[in-house]
Amino acid sequence: MLTSKSPKSGSQTPLWSLPLARARDLNGAVGMEDPDGICVSIAQFIEQLQANICTSAEKEVAAKNLLDLVKSSKDARLAIGSHSQAIPLLVALLRSGTITAKINAALTLGFLCKEEDLRVKVLLGGCIPSLLALLRSGTAEAQKAAAKAIFAVSHGGVADHVGMKIFVTEGVVPSLWDQLHPKGKQEKLVDDLLTGALKNLCTNTEGFWQATLEAGGIDILVKLISSGSTAAQSNASSLLASLMLASEASCTKVLNAGAVRYLLKLLGPANEVSVRSEAAGALEVLSSKLISAKKAIVDEGGIPILISSVVAPSKEFMQGLPAQALQEHAMGALVNISGGMSAIVLSLGESIESFRSDIQVADIIGVLAYALMVFNENSYTAGSLDVLKIEGLLVRQLKPHSSQLVQERAIEALASLYGNAHLSIGLLHAEAKRMLVGLVTMASCEIQEELMHLLRNLCSVNSDLWQSFEGREGIQLLISFLGISTEQQQEHAVALLSILSVEVDDSKWAITAAGGIPPLVQLLESGSWKAKEDAALLLGNLCSHSEEIRACVQSADAVPALLWLLRNAGPKGQEVAAKALKHLIRDADAAIVNQLVALLWGNKPNSKVHVIMLLGCLLSVASHEELIQKEGAANKGLQSLIQMLGSSEEETQENAASVLADVFGVRKDICENIGRLEIINPLIKLLNIGTEPIAMQSARALAALFSSTETNKDVVYTTSGAVKPLIELGKSPSISAAEMAINALANLLSDAQIAEQAFEEDIIPSLTKVLRDGTKGGKGHAAGALARLLSHMPVDDVLVERLHHCGTVVALVAFLASTDLDNVTSSDALEALAILARVKQGGGPAIPTWAVLAELPNSLEPLVKCLAIGLPPVQEKAIEVLWRLCRDQSIVLGDLVVEMPRCIVALANRVIYSSTLEVKVGGTALLICAAKEHKKIALDTLNESGLFAQLIHSLVRMMKHAMKMKDLTVDKFEEVQGRTNQGGHFQERETFTEHDSASVLGGTVALWLLSIIASFNSESKVAIMEAGAMEVLIQKLANFSSSAHQIETEDGGGTWVFCCSSIG
Repeated sequence: MLTSKSPKSGSQTPLWSLPLARARDLNGAVGMEDPDGICVSIAQFIEQLQANICTSAEKEVAAKNLLDLVKSSKDARLAIGSHSQAIPLLVALLRSGTITAKINAALTLGFLCKEEDLRVKVLLGGCIPSLLALLRSGTAEAQKAAAKAIFAVSHGGVADHVGMKIFVTEGVVPSLWDQLHPKGKQEKLVDDLLTGALKNLCTNTEGFWQATLEAGGIDILVKLISSGSTAAQSNASSLLASLMLASEASCTKVLNAGAVRYLLKLLGPANEVSVRSEAAGALEVLSSKLISAKKAIVDEGGIPILISSVVAPSKEFMQGLPAQALQEHAMGALVNISGGMSAIVLSLGESIESFRSDIQVADIIGVLAYALMVFNENSYTAGSLDVLKIEGLLVRQLKPHSSQLVQERAIEALASLYGNAHLSIGLLHAEAKRMLVGLVTMASCEIQEELMHLLRNLCSVNSDLWQSFEGREGIQLLISFLGISTEQQQEHAVALLSILSVEVDDSKWAITAAGGIPPLVQLLESGSWKAKEDAALLLGNLCSHSEEIRACVQSADAVPALLWLLRNAGPKGQEVAAKALKHLIRDADAAIVNQLVALLWGNKPNSKVHVIMLLGCLLSVASHEELIQKEGAANKGLQSLIQMLGSSEEETQENAASVLADVFGVRKDICENIGRLEIINPLIKLLNIGTEPIAMQSARALAALFSSTETNKDVVYTTSGAVKPLIELGKSPSISAAEMAINALANLLSDAQIAEQAFEEDIIPSLTKVLRDGTKGGKGHAAGALARLLSHMPVDDVLVERLHHCGTVVALVAFLASTDLDNVTSSDALEALAILARVKQGGGPAIPTWAVLAELPNSLEPLVKCLAIGLPPVQEKAIEVLWRLCRDQSIVLGDLVVEMPRCIVALANRVIYSSTLEVKVGGTALLICAAKEHKKIALDTLNESGLFAQLIHSLVRMMKHAMKMKDLTVDKFEEVQGRTNQGGHFQERETFTEHDSASVLGGTVALWLLSIIASFNSESKVAIMEAGAMEVLIQKLANFSSSAHQIETEDGGGTWVFCCSSIG
């Protein structure tokens, strides 16, 4: 133990007796047991530095002792750092101690900087001026110590904002450049450390590059690159690259200083990889800034050097980040010189066959392999890269006469090409080629040539996958890899077989016939995870092809292996296992269902998604008895799915609801027997508390349930709680969510109570949104829901205003236009429109709903089309809507009817054969619209149809029926007569449905159409007379003769007189 002498006038006191209390405090501060007495020793040494009684020599010894401790012990460094006086004392010693003490203090401070917290303390302790002074002192040891400390304290990086301010304030950067100036002579270690410190400081020091340029930093760096040590060359190259990135103006100075030649020299194999990578980085930056720099690199023979640098890591067996950086920077320089990645790839490919030396060819292909590997979406330049050409050039190197070295490099390049997602997308069978290349690289020599032959076949122009593998022979070769081979070979072989099974049907039987199923099942049990997944995928493809192959897979005991994979694999493995089992299992085997239920409730797998999906598939094919039998496996499975709705995992809830929806959708036979409350209540609960995706699937399950049950009091009672949340879901911005909600509500609205509740909850906007933006099926459900709602609700002014505001009628007609009505006997959209058309206008301000169509003539075409292509029930619904538009859109209607000749025939048929008087009246009115503007076409069409005579008789019967109306009055007739004028136009006043009955209007429109027919030709007049029209007209005239003065009209004779004169 060191002691310190007191002054000669006093007695000597052992030094260890002075700092014991402080040593104990220090020991507690750093949390050490201090079995070696480090803390005590440090406290004593620090006390020596602090004591005025110690001589300079003793302080030198104390500083040396501290240095020895911090060199080897992190605990010692932490202990010194925790002492409040340690760093200030060391800085003071650095400032005013002897040269030896200064050196020891500087080195100690440098070692302390290994701990980031202590580095900050050292920096804040004011050490920088003293270190710079020590650096300038001239002695070699002092310079090295100061350089080491400066390098260590500069390690803060970008985040050290306080430290950077200190370095700027103390003028560290100019001082370091001055020290590196060639006029100064110092050891190379000092250059290494100072350039390292500058490299540390360059990232975030304010004014760094300006100070560098002013200090002649470029010349200094180029000098160091040309003749410095390894570390100095590496640091100088890095600084040059950073300088050129920060200041483009410096690039020309760097080029003029002759840096290109020295940097290219540093790329030689004699240099360390760190130096080579930094030099390549500087060349990459320089070539990206100046065209003249590119020329200089080429003139200095840089292209071959850069090519050698790209392939150096593989040829010289380099590893680590510096090797990667060397490849990256050298490739970057080549790309800059060539004008882009696409250009260099094409240039390399085309130059392959221009070299005779195998080594040169191999190097070119090696660079091409790297370029193809790193090629990305940003690499494309003007003109597209012809990947087929590159592939062809590489495949040509696989010919038997090529050297093994060249073939190996070509295989590497092809692996890069097929493994690059941006390039392989333009190649046929890229994934199969990638797997085949992988097999080639791993195969033994005797099999390798056979595989390369298959690869050459596959890469030929317009190659067929099956033919390229030479059919069953290729299959047998691939199956041979499934047995005793490496895991990687198994993975590539089974992946290739899987690709073949997807793209070539013949391969499935070939795999089966070649004995491929047993080794595939074996892979499920013993292969790598990747091989297991591909084997499961392949087995699923085989099972889906034919029942015979499925039976072969089942007989190979694949089910237990796939269930094991389902339980233990990752997400992808679970997915492919579940899909394979779905294709493999054809019935709801009780043992398998029980195993799936066990997986559902077990710890594995963590995600139950695929187990739920598979269980749902089995339940879909289970017998009715199995599903409803209590304690049966299928029933337990169904109950388990229902219980999963209450899971704490949202994913499980969503998938359980989705699968139940699928099951109920295909098994409508079980919906009456499962207990509605048991399933509906959990689904309603999810509607209220679940996320939107969960609510969507719950709504889908409810829709499946509601569509398969008869609406009755039980359903109303059970489902009333679902209406409000379903309507809220229908208001979602997501059209998918709204559609599912409306699907669920569609059948429920058959009940009057639920319909009333739905209207109160404002269902109309949601219905309209789905009608307008939903899928075809969703629009159909929305139209059905609206039709059922209208059938139960009083269509009053409030409802009509809501429909107007939402644009519901227009959306209905637009949906109708997209509907295929061939051979359809009913249409919910037409039914809804017909309901609205029958409504009489109330006393409020609302416009009749059907009147919206009169304002949109283009919306009439879908309705007229219903007349042309629909079956009679559809035609009659369309007539109910259209005839009410005859007043406002008679010309448009007439044009549309005539444009579709089948409409005229259809209208005549409905007038003749319909059992509904309103349809007869409407059909007649529409025929009037057609004949009014296109008389000849309309009547010619009727004449050619063979229905002319029958139509006339039907019209006469309509007139006779009207005469039998006991309540017919002159006032009523005047009201009807006011609808026409001499030109045959319907006038304003009231619409047909407001007060007039179809019976009263029937006589009027029939008489009007007869008058048009009578003016057609003499044969039509005869037909009208033979039908007994004259008798009816005479009787009508007699009935009204007493009130003739009340029925005079603007045409001076009216329809009756016109008709009589036409017949006469």
